[in-house]
Amino acid sequence: MTKAVLLFNFALFFATNDVRNILYNGKQVRTTFTAKDKFYGIYSGKKKGYLKLNKDGTGEYKYDVFGFASEDCKADVIAIEWGFIVNESDEIVSFIREYGQSYPVLLSSTSNTKFQGCRREVILDFIMEYSDGSLGVSSSDDWKKK
Repeated sequence: MTKAVLLFNFALFFATNDVRNILYNGKQVRTTFTAKDKFYGIYSGKKKGYLKLNKDGTGEYKYDVFGFASEDCKADVIAIEWGFIVNESDEIVSFIREYGQSYPVLLSSTSNTKFQGCRREVILDFIMEYSDGSLGVSSSDDWKKK
């Protein structure tokens, strides 16, 4: 096999699997935004906060209550790139819990507003698939997939 064919196959693998690294706590973590369609969309609750996951690996995060932040941290929607954590075989990692399945997801801010009062650029969250089939987000008790 020629070097060009190997490079093409390597590029094709990453382009079709949408695997990318996100820096979290000083380490590169392999993630993917390719998932079952049920995971894409808006997770929200009774207040105005929400998490939006787009198929292209972008999205938005808006806190229900923004909390304490410095003056230069605007209480705004956080534009994100996101990815489910994957294992060495590029399969999405999940854990069985008493309520159902839990999928770790990294959310990386791509805007001026960051997480936790602009103190963190990347946070770890979990998409929860409950035993009844409904989906939710662990960072907010009432955020459910609509």
